Amino acid sequence: MAMTSASFMGMGGYTTVLASKLDKIDCSQILSAVLVADRQLLGHIKMGPTANNPEVNWIEDSLIGATFNATLTDSTSLALIGMGSATVDAMFRAKTLVKAVSTEMVYRVDTIDGSSALEITIYASGTHAAIAATTVQWIVIGSPYSDVDDASSDISQSRVKRRNFTQVFERAVELTQTRKGIDMEAMVNELQTQIKYRTMEMKRELDISVINGLAQYDGTQKSGQSEWRTMQGLINYIRDYDMDNTNEDDLVTQTSGALTVAGINNLCYNIWDAGGLDEMSDPIIVVGPAQQRIIAAFEKDIRRVEQGERQVGYYRDIFLSDMGQELPIVLDRWVPPDKLIIMDRARVALRGFSGDTWHAEKMAKTGRVEKWQLSGQYTLEVRNADKCHGMLYDLT
Repeated sequence: MAMTSASFMGMGGYTTVLASKLDKIDCSQILSAVLVADRQLLGHIKMGPTANNPEVNWIEDSLIGATFNATLTDSTSLALIGMGSATVDAMFRAKTLVKAVSTEMVYRVDTIDGSSALEITIYASGTHAAIAATTVQWIVIGSPYSDVDDASSDISQSRVKRRNFTQVFERAVELTQTRKGIDMEAMVNELQTQIKYRTMEMKRELDISVINGLAQYDGTQKSGQSEWRTMQGLINYIRDYDMDNTNEDDLVTQTSGALTVAGINNLCYNIWDAGGLDEMSDPIIVVGPAQQRIIAAFEKDIRRVEQGERQVGYYRDIFLSDMGQELPIVLDRWVPPDKLIIMDRARVALRGFSGDTWHAEKMAKTGRVEKWQLSGQYTLEVRNADKCHGMLYDLT
């Protein structure tokens, strides 16, 4: 693969003399320079805290919900759909006010029947208006509390532990005594040059793994010590956020057709409806060249060219959703051609293993051959993968 100019990767961190005297060289500053300058996906992922175990864990919290699905069977009973008793106890109590999103009628909760039903009455002086006996979305207006009541029960949500595995990236460089001594044109130091090339290759492999990686731990997805493991990438996190080998596909849509503005807007709405695209979000659209060309052609028939315009062609690098959210478009050659990903940059991080970030280490010398091993291990942390990130696939 062709490599563009990498003049920013000067080896200022160590000199030829230093390299000849040390058996281990920290190359993380070279990788950092490559990542900062990267215009593809890796340049949009922040570095997180270092990992201290091959299995990296983090905790995700959640807020009590304010919407629910239910069927109004009559003016005094509300049948709840798909809710557990713990969720019901957290959302409702006596005198909680609720309403269907499709009406203005407000009801007061009188009693709670486990996880199946609420006994309700019309609030204030309203008149009951029949709602079709179908499942609709309701909202909790509020749960007013009396000054004389005792403190309510704790309703803190159970924390969820998510995980990923670190993956070792490795390259080797061999230099013969003759090769080290050759006075090559425009080649000040052969070792430094090869470290630069191998780092670019490692960055490419890291980029591919971050997008397409599938978590395996010694051939399984079970915990345990292993010398061989691979990380879960962004696509598989969105599809299988709890890593149980079952695709939940909560925010995944099979399009089976061409990419459209409406398709992207619908995905944005689904993420927003699940709780994403909040005030902390920093979303981007990640696509390969095939879908980028389609995005660039959106509404080209209504564009106008000013007289004297010397440039031809169009390139869109920001998508404005119909909900007012601006999503920068990131082009990455390793995104499969049939997919479009919406990723929340605020909830994704690249994490290196403590004491084992990208470095060069001198191996035992064999005859007149000097061998260096470049290696490091990293993993991807994706928070709220089931609520804040989404994907369209099977795009033509």
